[in-house]
Amino acid sequence: MDYSNALTPADYKCAKCGGTGCKLWREYQMFSPQLLCAGCACDDQKKTNNVDAEGWRTEDGRKLDQIGWYVPAVPTEDGIGYWGYSSVPEAGANWWRALPTAPH
Repeated sequence: MDYSNALTPADYKCAKCGGTGCKLWREYQMFSPQLLCAGCACDDQKKTNNVDAEGWRTEDGRKLDQIGWYVPAVPTEDGIGYWGYSSVPEAGANWWRALPTAPH
């Protein structure tokens, strides 16, 4: 995984709509998490899809990058899994925020 470019891994796609090339969210604390795009994660979690270009959404006056039980899916540099929610390195967070919010 190279955070210096905007390419996404081949298997980085929404499990519901198949969307690629965009920010994805993963189930929190799951060994093999399901990945969902913003629209599908909001539908799944029954949340309003007001996700902005950087992956933030507003709920009860707060800015969150979580969608219910889904958190940003930032692949680890070795490509084996995803960073823990509070462990994402700055380069990984910047890579994820720079991705388009909606799938191609």
